[in-house]
Amino acid sequence: MPRYGSLKKFILSLAIFGIVSVVAGTAKADIVVVTGVNNQGTDNVLLNPATNVATVTGTVGPSNAVVNFTSTSGSHLLDANPSGQATVSGGTGNAPFTQLTFGLANGGEFTRAVFNINAATAGSVTIHVEGVNINGGSFSQNFTVDANGQNFFTVTAINGQFITSISLTAISGATFQDVRQVRIGGTEVPEPTSMLLLGSGLVGVAAGLRKRFHKK
Repeated sequence: MPRYGSLKKFILSLAIFGIVSVVAGTAKADIVVVTGVNNQGTDNVLLNPATNVATVTGTVGPSNAVVNFTSTSGSHLLDANPSGQATVSGGTGNAPFTQLTFGLANGGEFTRAVFNINAATAGSVTIHVEGVNINGGSFSQNFTVDANGQNFFTVTAINGQFITSISLTAISGATFQDVRQVRIGGTEVPEPTSMLLLGSGLVGVAAGLRKRFHKK
């Protein structure tokens, strides 16, 4: 009997640990922004050519998820050139071009984005991330950008976080010539209901084991 009691305690502890891990994983807030490129798990955003539009569109990944680009600077108009390094730039009247927001259509979620800010003038950029399971609902951090065409950033959501949009705002004298080579990854993510069902399943397993061992 003592052997069964010890085994029961071990299995119940394991189930409880699994439940706690699921809950804790969705509650943690971790958005990691690094300078440089980490393309792992990402795909190029394939832009649709556009001139003087309010919303530039593109697609990404095997499911061809729609990506939208908008701007709040100047006239709010944007141009898109899918050839070469695939650039999104300010349209007529959007000068200086200082703001760009992108994300999946219909509030879709992703876990990683890579992009290159081609700055016309040097300064800083505020990278603002909106998403799910982020403390306060958003994350912001400032980074230096040089007017050399090579300002690569990788934004990654970990520990159960998901990104819904990323906004780039030029500050401290910076302006954008364009934002290019945008990549997005992690568009296939578990729904919150799936996480809840997993937790419920572990609770069921724990309850079933308790009944089984109680009968012994």
